[in-house]
Amino acid sequence: MTAPTTPAAPTPRRRSRPGLRTVGWPLLAIVLGVALLIGVTGTRPPRTAEDRARALAESVACPVCDGQSVAESDSEAAKGIRSQISSRISEGATDAEIRDELAAAYGEHILLTPGRTGVASLVWTLPVVALVAALAGLALTFRRWRRGGGAHATDADRELVAAARGADGHGDAP
Repeated sequence: MTAPTTPAAPTPRRRSRPGLRTVGWPLLAIVLGVALLIGVTGTRPPRTAEDRARALAESVACPVCDGQSVAESDSEAAKGIRSQISSRISEGATDAEIRDELAAAYGEHILLTPGRTGVASLVWTLPVVALVAALAGLALTFRRWRRGGGAHATDADRELVAAARGADGHGDAP
């Protein structure tokens, strides 16, 4: 016959300090906002005409090469587009004007970065919306888990456990 065991004393749960909880979520929101702001604004514009020409050449696909930008390609078409970009910059054209001229000459598919207006703006906004929705879903899920409190045993559950423990020979249930 085995001696009944006494249950171990429950360990107290550590509770987080309320100050940390109230600071944590706003801090997370600020970090997320700054990250999104940096991602949307991108890098600074190029300083020199050569930097500008290089940046434009990297944003335009080579019309005869697969998967290469005009800056990477050594084809005659890419060389011609690079010289066209350089000459238009020296004439004082803006980046948007140069991109529009190239798109008119070769088609919209030549632009490696989609426009930020109309239907193409979905390419820029949908990932941000999906990220925000995913974070909100996680926050709600964690809040429900924390608030849930777990399952509570009913009298019928306790009777089943007592019957099972009695049948196994582990002693009487409390």
